[in-house]
Amino acid sequence: MEFLHDVLRAGEAARRTAVPNDPTGTAGRRAYEAHVRTLRELHIEHEKWARLVHGRLELVCNADRSIAIGVMVGDAATGLASLFPKNARRRGSATGQVTRTNAGESASHVQTALFVAGAGPNGVALSEEEACALKTWFLLSYRKETGDAVRIDCELSRPQRFEDGFVVEWGRRIPLPALTMDGIEPLNDDGPGEIDIPVDFR
Repeated sequence: MEFLHDVLRAGEAARRTAVPNDPTGTAGRRAYEAHVRTLRELHIEHEKWARLVHGRLELVCNADRSIAIGVMVGDAATGLASLFPKNARRRGSATGQVTRTNAGESASHVQTALFVAGAGPNGVALSEEEACALKTWFLLSYRKETGDAVRIDCELSRPQRFEDGFVVEWGRRIPLPALTMDGIEPLNDDGPGEIDIPVDFR
């Protein structure tokens, strides 16, 4: 839990490297990549966890392969105990699979071997038994700009029911303190003026 704000800070820092001429969605992709990387790096270094790709979900799992954590973007109810958050974007069958496993449903669709090509020295593959027992949590976050600051509401939560691409029930939610970051600056573009490069035509 102590590392989760560091994960969100890393994502915000990565987001701010996007410039206007980057493709649409670059800022969000960079934030996601930094979230996953930092989540893994901190848990591997400090908790001896391992990198796990499980049904295309990019996760980190504990040493006995009973718990895994991933990242997910939530809606405005994220982090608020009195409200019910949902994922902000529709998710695929892999999220549905781990949600069914979290709920203790029959894991008839779990692959017998989830070996990951190129997982590296810190990567693991789950046996069928481990895949059926794995409990998967998500660091859910919701980012909002207010003036020259950013507020990120967040929680660590375990999905339990999944319908039509969205989590509709959480088995357990652990709301976390909101993270506030200031210092938002204009995107690091090439500046307001044009660059004049003299060219001699022959």
